[in-house]
Amino acid sequence: MTMLPSDPPVSESEFPKDGILWRSYDATVDLLNEKTRPVLAFVIDHDGTRWPFLREIFRAMPKNEKLRSLLNGPCAAMLLEVDSMPEYMDDLGAGSDYHIAILSPAGLTAMRVFNYVTGEPEALVEKIAGAMEAVAPIWA
Repeated sequence: MTMLPSDPPVSESEFPKDGILWRSYDATVDLLNEKTRPVLAFVIDHDGTRWPFLREIFRAMPKNEKLRSLLNGPCAAMLLEVDSMPEYMDDLGAGSDYHIAILSPAGLTAMRVFNYVTGEPEALVEKIAGAMEAVAPIWA
């Protein structure tokens, strides 16, 4: 299970183990203040040319056990909406330069950006999981 943008928020204690806990910008910053860790940013964009690709990737993410484990463990998952994200993230390219990226905990700057227009969401999710797995030990 993954929280879709229209789903109500769920507390961490109620969240199912087969889902991904997507945090807001503010919740991600709070988490990073406790412990630095890489962040996977996913920018929701309902533009008709982008959303069909992004939606399928978003749905495929919780099905990947490695990615789910990383995002609910040593890494963090941040969900942003293109029309209502903090100006800081917009200035760093979220929603324009990238829609899916691994961010450094130092300033939430993009370290790795993923092309979401692949038509192969499961393969892209596997690539994202591999990249997250590679960077996670740096902040362990």
